[in-house]
Amino acid sequence: MDRFKAMQLYCRIIETGQLSAAADQLNLSRGAVSKQLAKLEAHLGGSLLTRTTRRLTPTEAGVAFYERASAILQDLAEAECAVTGLSKEPRGSLKINAPMSFGSKYLGKLLADYQQRYPRVFIDIDLHDRQIDLVDEGYDVAIRIAELKDSSLIARRLAPSRLVLCASPDYLEKHGEPDTPEALKEHQCLLYSYLDSGKYWTLYNQSGDKKQILITGGLRANNGDLLCDAMVNGLGIGQLPTFIAGDAIRAGQAHIILPDWQPKSPPISLLYPSSKHLSAKVRAFADMALEHFNTASNARPAWDEGLD
Repeated sequence: MDRFKAMQLYCRIIETGQLSAAADQLNLSRGAVSKQLAKLEAHLGGSLLTRTTRRLTPTEAGVAFYERASAILQDLAEAECAVTGLSKEPRGSLKINAPMSFGSKYLGKLLADYQQRYPRVFIDIDLHDRQIDLVDEGYDVAIRIAELKDSSLIARRLAPSRLVLCASPDYLEKHGEPDTPEALKEHQCLLYSYLDSGKYWTLYNQSGDKKQILITGGLRANNGDLLCDAMVNGLGIGQLPTFIAGDAIRAGQAHIILPDWQPKSPPISLLYPSSKHLSAKVRAFADMALEHFNTASNARPAWDEGLD
């Protein structure tokens, strides 16, 4: 058994989700694919896939084998590219991490444009808000909305973000609008699980003065869209980015409060590992992302249009 071809075959099955699709891409018959898969499982001494009439699902061992095999194949492809000069053509698997709300709202067109331009790249994107270790978890690229700490990663600014305090008209009518940061202590505030400051909100005025306010509330969540929906429905005051809350504010479903005291707004950045020989797929994605978000322009991003 050719283990290299077996790894290629298995990875293609996982990435397409079907034996028939993998067979078509590799120009093999479905029977040949099934036989090679059976030989691979026999060689490894365990089942890699759970088969039903509708889908293929990797077993725990199958997931582990795919992660290692795909990494080996990618390393080999990039090693060959470095020697033969083919690195000018993006190809392989591009693994991306991005925040849930930002990714679902603003990355779809970028990803479509990228894959249309570079059809030999398979995009694997994970959307979640927790901070990941780019290198240890095997990502090629991450989009992060945070004040970045010194690291060995390359960071390129994509766009500005803007955090605002906001509440629904119904909430403000029932509970009144706070006129000072200290007044937030008397209000229901919506808590974001991944906020570094926990139950404290740190606010700044235009002079750079800072106030740290202990806040309380009846809801904590790890997703900004859910918090925005709760805010619109009158559950409390939210500290939200305008790329999430902007539509509600423009529609009059929410109002920005304490405009003279607002949270510090971290930039939206693209991160990737530092490497002397940056792969073509990462370089191409970075260039397209910078162009897509018009980072060279001082124009307001789309999510801030129409806001005060």
